[in-house]
Amino acid sequence: MDPQAEALDTLRAICRALSPCEEALSYGNPAFKRGKTPFVILDRYKGEACLWLLVDPVLREDLLTAPGWFASPYDKRKRALCCTLDQIDWTAAAPLIATAHRLAGG
Repeated sequence: MDPQAEALDTLRAICRALSPCEEALSYGNPAFKRGKTPFVILDRYKGEACLWLLVDPVLREDLLTAPGWFASPYDKRKRALCCTLDQIDWTAAAPLIATAHRLAGG
């Protein structure tokens, strides 16, 4: 199976447990939103598939030192990070996605 399709299936399974949550498109990419605010997006940057997500500011610097994580090039307020799909640990990402959902709520 295609890594992006697998990632989307995994995201759907994780986000199914989060409420309220809506799947939509953001600039043509699969995104999950809380209200109007996207909190996780399956994205591409410089040709590489990645996960974009809102992150807790307390965790931001630590995540930036982990393999695959980098600052979102579209996030001037420094609220989000990206992680290449080949470096995603979905067990560790699930609580980060739940936190992103909470952050999107206000």
